[in-house]
Amino acid sequence: MKKKYLKIFLGAAMAYTVLFSAQSCKVRDDYPEFDPPVEEVPVKDTIPPDDIKTAWIQRIMDNTTYIKTFQMDTTQTIAPGFEYVHTRFINKENLSISMHILEIDMSKTKVTMQTLTPYNDYLFSAQHLPEMIPFNQVSAEGKIIAAINGDAATSNEPTGSYVKFGRVMKKNTSKTRPYIGVRKGSDKIEFFNSPDATKYPVPEIDYTQIKHLVGGSYFLLYKGNNVSTTSSGAARIAVGITQDESKIYLVATDGVVANFSAGVALDDLRDIMRALGCYTAMQPTSGNVTSLTVLDVLSKEQQWIKKNITPALAAAPSGIGFVVK
Repeated sequence: MKKKYLKIFLGAAMAYTVLFSAQSCKVRDDYPEFDPPVEEVPVKDTIPPDDIKTAWIQRIMDNTTYIKTFQMDTTQTIAPGFEYVHTRFINKENLSISMHILEIDMSKTKVTMQTLTPYNDYLFSAQHLPEMIPFNQVSAEGKIIAAINGDAATSNEPTGSYVKFGRVMKKNTSKTRPYIGVRKGSDKIEFFNSPDATKYPVPEIDYTQIKHLVGGSYFLLYKGNNVSTTSSGAARIAVGITQDESKIYLVATDGVVANFSAGVALDDLRDIMRALGCYTAMQPTSGNVTSLTVLDVLSKEQQWIKKNITPALAAAPSGIGFVVK
């Protein structure tokens, strides 16, 4: 009898298990359906055909070996005397390059330079350059048309000397660190110091006479002479002036963005500045902090936009603004 009841019990248990399993495997009516994965097709980087080069790009091709294959360039007038060029090409190392050039012709408009600070304040801080400009426009002595980043920094403190409207926020005793600025009572944009204090001796900067001053990292050219320096490709900006002091050039190279722009080395950047006609030039900084920002002439709100591309935009501790009075 015990065996009989045991068999009945085991049989019922097995039947219940099978029934429960069948019920648990039943597909729910509200169970979501998933489409098969779709392979994403990379966006093709299409460059429009362009057989006509601007004068700026032609000068670079005529006077350097940097551009191997020209692809395209385009121009835009930002304001009277401010001409912007964007170009793309393959460089001598078979790398894709995207580069931006801004020519400021001071014979066509009255331009001066102004130190830009985060939030228009006198404390060491950091802010994205396109956002920094509107704050500084409030105290500007004209319209800020264009700007680039200034000196590299540690903990938001610029490495070199730093002067705004005559207020000296920091002094650096180096005579070889490059600076751009204007003196009190003048609108003339000048470069200060030299790359070699022995070969090119210069007096110490008299800060009592300085109205605006922003430092940089390296001299690229000094009074027509090359300043030897090498580096790998990176996103970089440069500012230079012609010998007759009639034109200023701002150059920014995108990077490092795979298959789009590999950045530029310092010696190649130096050669580009020379080819454009610069007599003295410097690199303020490099990397994700670099920003060439101009007034957006197509915007009714008169906003400032960043023209160059970096993988991530980093906040900056200072800016170099170019103001039309």
